Amino acid sequence: MAFIQTDTFTLRGYETDAFGRLSIPALMNLMQESANRNAIDYKIGINDLAQQGYGWMLMRFRLRMHQYPRYGQTIRVVTYPTFVEKYFIYRDFQVLAEDGTLLADAASTWLVFSTAKRTMVPLPDFIRTLSPPQLSNTLPKLALKPHFQNNQFTPTHQNEVTVGWLSIDQNQHVNNVAYVAWLIESMDDKLLETRELAEIDLVYRTESHRGDRLLVQSVAETDDSLIHRIEQSSLPSGDSGKEVLVAHSRWRVPSS
Repeated sequence: MAFIQTDTFTLRGYETDAFGRLSIPALMNLMQESANRNAIDYKIGINDLAQQGYGWMLMRFRLRMHQYPRYGQTIRVVTYPTFVEKYFIYRDFQVLAEDGTLLADAASTWLVFSTAKRTMVPLPDFIRTLSPPQLSNTLPKLALKPHFQNNQFTPTHQNEVTVGWLSIDQNQHVNNVAYVAWLIESMDDKLLETRELAEIDLVYRTESHRGDRLLVQSVAETDDSLIHRIEQSSLPSGDSGKEVLVAHSRWRVPSS
């Protein structure tokens, strides 16, 4: 049986930014909540996987903001799986206004890892045999290695963060939304005050854990786009840390 999840949310003050717009981390958290509810219907939720020694990990996520909802507005988040392969399952999201206007959409790619070995594994049969809805408006699969992943990168902005307790999820690693919050917090004040995020495209490379020190880096690609990278700080052994995430963002002047 195929399941489509639809959740209705009325935006609260703590989910909006300094301009009253729904914040990107808050939106991604709402999407993640809807995705987990949909996964539960398929019997592949967080707890279902944990009982068999597995966990979910987000590998790719691309969010496009068409129009920002604002404080007090009611929105609908719709999500469902689109394709299932040997190692990956794909999921789409739409965010709709009450009148059906498309406010945002997102495509995502997920994998399963062994909680004992912390390594990627093929999708178990109970996931590979699920039936996605047969819809005509599914988004294209995201490239496993997008063009920006290999671009030359010399950061012009860099912050260091230490992973705290509240950034860890039930899979015992940093929640994917925390990385996006760190990226946005690291942006130049002028950019944040005069632009709004139009699109963000993310590649999650490896997990990180409580107590890890991470370098959050960015460099301008054009006047309205940036490339981002998060990597581990030097380890106690003196070795260089791993690349945790790479991303590309596009910004625009807010509409009046």
